[in-house]
Amino acid sequence: MQYRLDMAKERLYSSKILFDAGSYKDSIGRSYYAMFTAVRALLAMEGQDFSKHSGVIAYFQKEYIKTE
Repeated sequence: MQYRLDMAKERLYSSKILFDAGSYKDSIGRSYYAMFTAVRALLAMEGQDFSKHSGVIAYFQKEYIKTE
């Protein structure tokens, strides 16, 4: 979990650098992966993991979004 959270922070930092440099599309990509990796860190705390983005997104929506 901590490894994934650290990776999310690193990707967010990279996103900021790219944004400040005017590389907006690349910044968006890094931002997405920062959020995705942070969600994977959250799921790791529950003992959950998925190999595909669709699995992570579906589980997060089911357990967090729909339950408010």
